[in-house]
Amino acid sequence: MVQISEAAKRQLRVLVDERKLGPDRFLRLTVPPAWTGEGDFGIVVDARGGADTGVTLDGKTVLVVGPDVVEQIPNAMLDFKKTPDGPRFTLDVY
Repeated sequence: MVQISEAAKRQLRVLVDERKLGPDRFLRLTVPPAWTGEGDFGIVVDARGGADTGVTLDGKTVLVVGPDVVEQIPNAMLDFKKTPDGPRFTLDVY
C-alpha cells in the first residue's frame, strides 16, 4: 500500500477544505496511464470506487487510492516537502 506522510495528510486536508468537495467527490492519487498530466503522478477530484482505499485525517477522508495505483507502486511514500521549486507533493517509490 502507498504510505501517506502526516505532512501530506495535513496538506490534503487543506485542499479538501478549500475546494469544499461534495459528499461524493474526493481527491484521488493517480499514476499513468490514468494520469496524463505532467510528472509521474497527480491528484485529481473524482468519485470514490468500491475497491478504493480511503486515507483519513481526523475522521475525514482526504485521499482515495485505487487498486491500480497499489498494484503499480506498492512501496511508495506520498509526502509534502519543501523543494528548490517550492512546497509540493512528492512520491518516492522504493
